[in-house]
Amino acid sequence: MEAPLGTDPTTVEGVDAQGIPCDYCHKVWAVRLDPSTSRPFPHAPGVLSTELRRPPPGEQLFMGPLDDVAPGHDAYSALHRESAFCAPCHFGVFWDTLVYGSYAEWLDSAYSDPETGRTCQDCHMPRTGATHFVRPDKGGLERDPSTIFGHAMPGADDDELLREAVRLEVEVRRDGEEIAVRVAITNDGAGHHVPTDSPLRHLLLLVEATDAAGAPLVRREGPLLPRWAGEGDPAEGSYAGRPGKAYAKVLREDWTGLAPTGAYWNPTSVVSDNRLAPFVTDESRYVFGAPAGGELSVRVRLLFRRAFLELARRKGWEQQDRVMAERTLRLAAPAP
Repeated sequence: MEAPLGTDPTTVEGVDAQGIPCDYCHKVWAVRLDPSTSRPFPHAPGVLSTELRRPPPGEQLFMGPLDDVAPGHDAYSALHRESAFCAPCHFGVFWDTLVYGSYAEWLDSAYSDPETGRTCQDCHMPRTGATHFVRPDKGGLERDPSTIFGHAMPGADDDELLREAVRLEVEVRRDGEEIAVRVAITNDGAGHHVPTDSPLRHLLLLVEATDAAGAPLVRREGPLLPRWAGEGDPAEGSYAGRPGKAYAKVLREDWTGLAPTGAYWNPTSVVSDNRLAPFVTDESRYVFGAPAGGELSVRVRLLFRRAFLELARRKGWEQQDRVMAERTLRLAAPAP
């Protein structure tokens, strides 16, 4: 808080080195949003848009969403139930470029409807059915389970949450010596774009067609994955030039022309953004040459990748592609 623009995160020690502790969130008293946009002000991410309260030495103070707390160390905060609580850390404009903005994406979607929508907390702090948030032998009261939010914070590390975010549909049609594949991906489970926040995150759609012996069929039509999907051995996650499609917000450094990049502390511009907004469906079509006879197989996978492969290799980051959805369809040999 004392040096929000000059703190090197690699130098922090103790509890701070573990990330954002419980104590930080439960000392948030208010967030500062631009009344004309309902978003944080540009160039004011995180602590710059957050008002925290600090108790005097020897005292303690916690804010939370329960409205029956007794006066003392605890204070009721309606903000802790609202998506606006998450806004400062999930909306970042740097050098006049919106780099990450899951809060704005939620705000622009039907999920922000106060009557029919869902808050960030509904999905990322789901109720677990617990009836106590303090142990009964320590004075905890039995409560309505709907008032107790879970703190596991499922996100991009949670395979189940990733799989629930999108729906994958695949249709395959055989026409003489060709097969046509239609793939549709719908964001029907996330209240923000998929993927969201860090511009390093992206999705890779892989479409593979093989004959009865497992040999790949030759693509005749349809998009190919870009260079930044990884050049090299597919067994090591390099998929550039293979049939499929990538979904990402691609940034380019203005000074060097480097793209894609995640170095948004340098001036950057958005080259492209084809991520899936809430309730949006993207379709792509592929045609492969096929033998006149024999069984054929089509495998479609949608992978979530945390960082661009070349960057991850240079940094020595260990990452594993997460399978968000997968379908395999087999076509029987045509009747003689």
